[in-house]
Amino acid sequence: MSDKISLAGDLGSGKSTVSAILIEKLGAQYYSTGAIVREIAEKHGMTVGELNVYMETHPEIDHEIDDGLVRLSDDDRLLIIDSRMAWHFTKGTFKVYLSTDTVTSALRIMNANRVGEHAATLEETVAQTKARRESEKKRYFEQYGVNIKDLSNYSLIVDTTYATPDEIAAVIADGFAAWQKDNTFTSVMLSPKRLDLSAGEENGNVVVSEKDGTFTLMSGTAMVRAALEEGKTFIRAELRS
Repeated sequence: MSDKISLAGDLGSGKSTVSAILIEKLGAQYYSTGAIVREIAEKHGMTVGELNVYMETHPEIDHEIDDGLVRLSDDDRLLIIDSRMAWHFTKGTFKVYLSTDTVTSALRIMNANRVGEHAATLEETVAQTKARRESEKKRYFEQYGVNIKDLSNYSLIVDTTYATPDEIAAVIADGFAAWQKDNTFTSVMLSPKRLDLSAGEENGNVVVSEKDGTFTLMSGTAMVRAALEEGKTFIRAELRS
């Protein structure tokens, strides 16, 4: 059984684009439950958002998808698994979560122009994206008792809001290599641009809390300010509840 990377994250966080880079970089193969969901939605004549709501009362669709994730545990291939739930169902994965702010998420979804995944305006798409997130969170908690938005479930959290796909893939590849040497490896890599300097203590390491996709700076304001001045893409942070 080969080590695998399970890639979860916010809608529009760049999972498919980053997966394509990792596949080439690591010589891995790709498995996407998102593609499966889009096929099911099209077959039923629904948007992805409508299907998410439908699945709240039709768990058999989730179970079909999740059974496939369980079977990947014994797969001998090096896989990049683009899935909300692979971290939970597929054993022995390096658990990665890609985070992005809501507006950036909505803009990326609109630019991707996938049928049934966005509304006509940015405001409507933001609202639709939030509704999809909440629907998924509710569904998985009711069915499996897990919170897919609890970032403590993941080994690596990467903020994709201001980073390029290549920069994100490089952080994941480095983290994967570190995790293969020590499975207790964890890391949080955030954009300093996403942190409000008016909050938090000036001194100390960068410590943040997270709620509903928003990171709040608790300490390390000086380090974040320095990272901004130096134009750094990422700053390492400690996540506390």
